Amino acid sequence: MKKSALVVIDMQKFFFSENPQVDEQALAKNCSEIIDIARQAEIPVIHVMTLYREDRVDWPRAWRHDGQSWCSNLVREEDSAQVVDNLVVKPHDLVVEKRRFSGFYNTNLDDVLRSTGCDHLYVVGYSADVCLRYTSVDAYNRGYGVTLVYEGIESFRETKDESVAYLGWLIDASCLTMAEFKKELIGSTVH
Repeated sequence: MKKSALVVIDMQKFFFSENPQVDEQALAKNCSEIIDIARQAEIPVIHVMTLYREDRVDWPRAWRHDGQSWCSNLVREEDSAQVVDNLVVKPHDLVVEKRRFSGFYNTNLDDVLRSTGCDHLYVVGYSADVCLRYTSVDAYNRGYGVTLVYEGIESFRETKDESVAYLGWLIDASCLTMAEFKKELIGSTVH
């Protein structure tokens, strides 16, 4: 039997201010419900967040010359770097800070997952065609199974369905609806 964790990617205010066509409230509500299901099933919840230092020493080299970089508001102390309203990070949740597209790149995410015995990830968050994609591919490359929860993801430059199809083709990621996720984890349907 697989041992799973829920990985929540980049649910930070900044990303939704940059992409106003995504319904932040709806995605936050869905992710919150998915997180509640994971907590009920007693699987680890891991929030992966893009955060940089204000002095820019941890910014990608290509961004350091430009103080107006599109991610310059993702500084730990900035309000825009915080988790969106209506999504609560609880004290027993784990938080992983990343500085590149993948939640695995130069972070302790793999160590955290291996220490909990996980071999499978449920993945939600933003954006299914960038950070969620890179994190999922890196998970696959490290031997983890990946399942997306459909209502808990959104994309930036392509449709959500295109992102799901691409990850299904590339890394054999499966995708569940929230009702299927709940049934798989705790055996009942979402109402």
